[in-house]
Amino acid sequence: MPIYEERGGAVSYDEYGAGPVIVLVHGSPATSRAWQRVAERLSTRFRVIAPNLPGYGQTPPAPPGRRGNAGYAAEAIESLAGLAGPPLVLAGHSFGGVVALRAALRGAMGPRALALFEPVAVPVLDAIGDGAGFAAARGVFDDYTSSFDAGDGHAVRKMADFWFGRGAFERMPSPMRDFLLANTGQNVQDVRATFGERYTGQSLGQLEMPVLAVHGSRSPAVMAAICEAIASRVPRGSLAVLDGADHALTATHADAVAGLIADLADRSAAAPARV
Repeated sequence: MPIYEERGGAVSYDEYGAGPVIVLVHGSPATSRAWQRVAERLSTRFRVIAPNLPGYGQTPPAPPGRRGNAGYAAEAIESLAGLAGPPLVLAGHSFGGVVALRAALRGAMGPRALALFEPVAVPVLDAIGDGAGFAAARGVFDDYTSSFDAGDGHAVRKMADFWFGRGAFERMPSPMRDFLLANTGQNVQDVRATFGERYTGQSLGQLEMPVLAVHGSRSPAVMAAICEAIASRVPRGSLAVLDGADHALTATHADAVAGLIADLADRSAAAPARV
């Protein structure tokens, strides 16, 4: 696994194929390998770079003063622009969608298009005036982080069951459960980073690139609300729903996900860049 170092930081990443650049940002807890099936499909036409976010793979954790900070994670993936240049498409899944959205809003990475797959950007609901939806979702996540802080070593089961249904954690293969348990602490930090984000209608309206928001038809209603809010508030937003998919759509629906990214890349390459 290569490691890119710049300005004292380091980001490990996987790389596939050759051609116009696509950057894929994984969720939490996960690693760059979460995108492997999608990346392999895209690699026949594109150079695909899948970084490991801070604390995953061989990317060092954020320094103590910046843990639980999506901006720091965004800076980490922005550094890859020094390796490959601005991507044709920047795509993120789950917490990776939060990080990708933060990078796009910061403006330093300069993607031609943004694809958000089940982004857990819950504060978007508050930004559009859906206070009840925001409060309900926040209650679920606060219960999870509070349980972990109180010493519940299996608190992550609350997240698994929320996204995939009651009893989902127990039905998972042992290696998957072990990974979730081993990385719960980092995931809790990422959850706090998610709720540390602040969006406004004005900031979302400043995203000039095409923005595609995607959710699965089997995901919780809050995810549909987040995706619909983003797609409707950005000037060039669009929404896609993958039938039969849930929060694991990048793994279970790799062909469809790769197809959506490739189509967005083609449309963005054909359109004149906006300054």
